[in-house]
Amino acid sequence: MASGCAFVAPRPSTDSGHGAMQCPKESCRSPIPTAIAAAPLWLSVPAHAGDDLAGAAVAYGHYLALVLATACLVAERLMVKPGMTEEEEQRMQYADILYDVAGVIFFITGYLRTIEYGKGWDFYQHEPIFWIKVTLAGVMAASSFFVTTTLLKRSMARGGETVPPLSDKLAARMTSVINAQLLAVGSIPLAATLMARGVGYLDWLPWQAGAAPAVLAFGGLGFKYVKEAVDWKEDTQG
Repeated sequence: MASGCAFVAPRPSTDSGHGAMQCPKESCRSPIPTAIAAAPLWLSVPAHAGDDLAGAAVAYGHYLALVLATACLVAERLMVKPGMTEEEEQRMQYADILYDVAGVIFFITGYLRTIEYGKGWDFYQHEPIFWIKVTLAGVMAASSFFVTTTLLKRSMARGGETVPPLSDKLAARMTSVINAQLLAVGSIPLAATLMARGVGYLDWLPWQAGAAPAVLAFGGLGFKYVKEAVDWKEDTQG
């Protein structure tokens, strides 16, 4: 007996009196048209699902970048010491480059979360702790300019002359700057946790008032640390 068909007793009629194999329309309908008709339902995705996936990817990149930046800072903190060899300084420079890359990813994903995938700009612009987080990120970035500039300056100098080993004073200064970076990085998750819960939210707060300290911290500290690294002289530093 054919699959999907049922035996139907013969109806009284002038036709031959033998039973016939008949397939009701419902049970013998071809599955191909049905599958084709249902395909749009299988392939259709709610409009918000794509945004949810993108938001999750951006959030993951944001957190991963912060973890990577922290790991690089810890590596730099463990590597820096007086009298480093050229190979040790080169390894530290690689860690510093990776830290810079992580920082760029952190800022890009943070920007996307602010305007697209987080609570929205209408919320963040009135949240003082959001601006504290941005200021901490600015300090984290600006402080790195001293170490980056110092390592780059020493690397470029090796091309034409002998560079003396890292002095005790310079190693101590680099260590203190890295410690400040670690403190700023460690404070960012706390600020983010409070911010996400709306702690301290002020509906009347203009975004300009929150952004000003962040801009001043990044610009002022960035200029200070670059100038200090460029002008560093062993006999004039206290």
